[in-house]
Amino acid sequence: MELIILGSSGAIPIKGRNLPSIALKYKNEILLFDCGEDLQRAFEKASLKFNRPLKIFISHFHGDHVIGLPGLLFRFGLLDRTAPVEIYGPRNLFYYLFLHSKILGLRAPYPLTVKEIDPENEKLLIFEGLKTDTPAGEQVIEDDIIYESKRYFMKYTLVKHSILSFAFAFHEKPRFGKFNPEKAEELGIPPSNLWKKMQHGETITHQGNIIDPLEEGIVGPPRPGKKITYSGDLAPCESIIRLGKDTDILIHEATYAKDLADVAAEKFHSTSVDAATDALKMNAKKLILTHFSSRYNSPDILLKEAKEIFPNTILAEDQLKLKLR
Repeated sequence: MELIILGSSGAIPIKGRNLPSIALKYKNEILLFDCGEDLQRAFEKASLKFNRPLKIFISHFHGDHVIGLPGLLFRFGLLDRTAPVEIYGPRNLFYYLFLHSKILGLRAPYPLTVKEIDPENEKLLIFEGLKTDTPAGEQVIEDDIIYESKRYFMKYTLVKHSILSFAFAFHEKPRFGKFNPEKAEELGIPPSNLWKKMQHGETITHQGNIIDPLEEGIVGPPRPGKKITYSGDLAPCESIIRLGKDTDILIHEATYAKDLADVAAEKFHSTSVDAATDALKMNAKKLILTHFSSRYNSPDILLKEAKEIFPNTILAEDQLKLKLR
């Protein structure tokens, strides 16, 4: 699992900082949070594969978070992409892309699904491809989970901003315990498909004996999965605390330093102090500050202010890569 910062500036790109986007490489797929301007170039610079299964989560409709999306989809069409793309975001996300198809010729000759989040009715409105504006169906949202697979699930929450805005949390499900091949061999179980079953915690039968790999110490106890929370744009609110409780990594906007707290409040953004306070309240393990105002050529003051409250804080830097073990 690897986290990659593709853009860390807010509203206006500056030298060395593109507009907001975060990538999470997980197994054979990529999860993308927001799509700032010129995302396709940052995507390529990060050596992300253009033909891997991709899920995109759009927090809100301010331009710095969504303008890069059509360009990325255009690029996929030019590269003969075959892997599926799923996009999650606010209502009218599909029509935003549908208009690009009608006016600018955006095509999706690859599997494309757009799922609009309707928090009021607690459902997803599903569109397949860009050829018709008729929804293909609906999906009920339960427990704020908008996607779930065998290995992980995604949750969302409404946050406080100047327009409808979401935050998202990636939850990896508990992983299998560590496998001890020496212990398996001690019990006379040779390398075979039985090992694979035991690695998944399954009880097996070998030479007439029933063997529970957990009880026999062949497999350790399940290990908790990782949790990553992405704030999008927001003013301080309780919903982000609930969503990010006990998160391993909190990626939180810190548009302003604390001396501009009044400006942050007026524009429904967060300061470095707000971000650090949220991390402390939710018992996060690590805080990554991002979405810096263009007035900060070097956002070191934001880091200093945050670390006074939450020491395990770092600054997002474009093309920064963090391996999560």
